[in-house]
Amino acid sequence: MDCMGRMSSEIFKLAENLFAARRVGEALRLYEEAERLGFEPDLCAAGRWNCHMLRGDFLLAWRESEAIARRGKPDPHRFWDGRPLDGRHVILRCLHGLGDTIQFIRYAPCIRKRARSLTIEAQPLLKTLIAHSDLADGVMTWGEPEPFWDQQVEVVELPRIFQATLDSIPAEVPYLRAPAPASLPGRQQARLCVGIVWASSEYNPARSIPLGLMARLFSVPHVSFFSLQAGPRRQELEPWRERVQNLYEEDACVLATARNIQALDLVITVDTMVAHLAGALARPVWTLLPFASDWRWMLDREDSPWYPTMRLFRQARPGDWEGVMERVAWELRALSLRADREHPEGVPLEPRKSSPA
Repeated sequence: MDCMGRMSSEIFKLAENLFAARRVGEALRLYEEAERLGFEPDLCAAGRWNCHMLRGDFLLAWRESEAIARRGKPDPHRFWDGRPLDGRHVILRCLHGLGDTIQFIRYAPCIRKRARSLTIEAQPLLKTLIAHSDLADGVMTWGEPEPFWDQQVEVVELPRIFQATLDSIPAEVPYLRAPAPASLPGRQQARLCVGIVWASSEYNPARSIPLGLMARLFSVPHVSFFSLQAGPRRQELEPWRERVQNLYEEDACVLATARNIQALDLVITVDTMVAHLAGALARPVWTLLPFASDWRWMLDREDSPWYPTMRLFRQARPGDWEGVMERVAWELRALSLRADREHPEGVPLEPRKSSPA
């Protein structure tokens, strides 16, 4: 590598470090400088894309996407060929995570209005919920026979296809629907029924919280807690089994989780599928975020333009879950007191109307 190449590589690494520290303005300038000095343009564009999305400058991000597309290095998970969807038989493929599908499936009705037909190819765990929500002419899953189609797109492409901005995000909720809420044990005795999720997938361990820290919530009076946690981390509940009831069903699809969420007054969760699901169902949800959170949560905000019933609780510095849980515990006590004043005899058996927590 020549001197210019080494310099551009070092500048790019510095841009990545600044981005991780959320010094976004400085990172943007260095991504530009690295590209000017000859560093890989697509990597620099991807860095700028993330910066723009964190800032909420979505249109600038789409320009970066278009520049990458013009350079002709196709992503195997991108299918849109740039042609309009109007009058086409469209198949919408869901090949990323469950949370990605739940967040961006909100655009399915926008496709349906324009296309001749719309089929959604959903993940097996989501097929039943999406079919129940009446978002398409047909819903299938991987490996099942496909209907005729003449246009395919992947679900994470939809914000770009519709040139999303903060003001144009389809944010009406609920856009996913489940059957009648499940019956919760202890519903009549509790002022509040709260679902919890403390661990994300191993894909990003920084999103997970030690359950021992979240356990400080369990002392809040007049609150019943229910675990929606999936995976092996459920075993961590054992010391608190008298305080937290498990609602997760190992062999069930996401529809079962959706029914349970509809029966809860509030969901408190790390950045995982359950956060998106509660938001899409219009249930009050508090999402707990690491310092370097994903682009979709942007910077500094306590709300989300994607989910009107969601509140965001962010780490003030990397690894600071203590500070997050202090704020959450204080807010939960306040919510419990308010519920106590409004419903001294206990909350109604039917879930209350959805509103921001």
